[in-house]
Amino acid sequence: MIYCKNCGVELENDMLDCPLCGEPVASNHQTDKIQSVASSIQQISPYGHRKMDQPQKRFTWEIVSIILLSGVMATLIIDFAMNRRITWSEYLAGFCFTIFSYVSLFAFWNQRTIIDMAGGFIASSTFILILDAIIGSFNWAIKLGIPLLLACNVVIATLLAAIQMSKHKGINLIAYSFIAAAFLCLCIEGTLSFFETNLFHLWWSLIVAACIFPIVVVLLFVHFRLRKGRSLHKTFHI
Repeated sequence: MIYCKNCGVELENDMLDCPLCGEPVASNHQTDKIQSVASSIQQISPYGHRKMDQPQKRFTWEIVSIILLSGVMATLIIDFAMNRRITWSEYLAGFCFTIFSYVSLFAFWNQRTIIDMAGGFIASSTFILILDAIIGSFNWAIKLGIPLLLACNVVIATLLAAIQMSKHKGINLIAYSFIAAAFLCLCIEGTLSFFETNLFHLWWSLIVAACIFPIVVVLLFVHFRLRKGRSLHKTFHI
């Protein structure tokens, strides 16, 4: 049992202050520990992982920036040396800047996730349009680059919203990820086919979706069974 040092009243183990005289129960060391735990809880994001502080974000941004800049410079030099002009490296440059824009916004623009994603989409789309205009005409930015970028943003934003709204986070998150991957494959093939033939044609993405469907059903079945407290041994009569 714990007793108040000021008035001697018996206290419960989880009490932080004496209800009679208001004297703090925890020692300085315990108070610091409680505050540290509370601070740690506040650093947990809605998706279950620990948030990065600003120095960690800046360090990560610097590492990613160096890697992306090195990759872009190397591919541009190789492409220009082989073809005497910029050809295939344009796609890699657009992809690298897309990653850079999202990493920069998430590192330094402390807004909601959906706002950061919208800002990254606008910045990336603008750069892709400028890059395509400098290299040649608007050949692939409008019909390929921006639609693919929009599809990725919509699918990822929907997945994050589903994760955040889930009261029970378990195997169902894996199922949601599989569903998002299937929709992303459908969007990618549809965009590529329209870019090449001006027609929407789906083939391999339907096969991927068909293969993912039974996996998702099994994962959701296991998740809801376990959530209700049913044993898998009883469910499958093992």
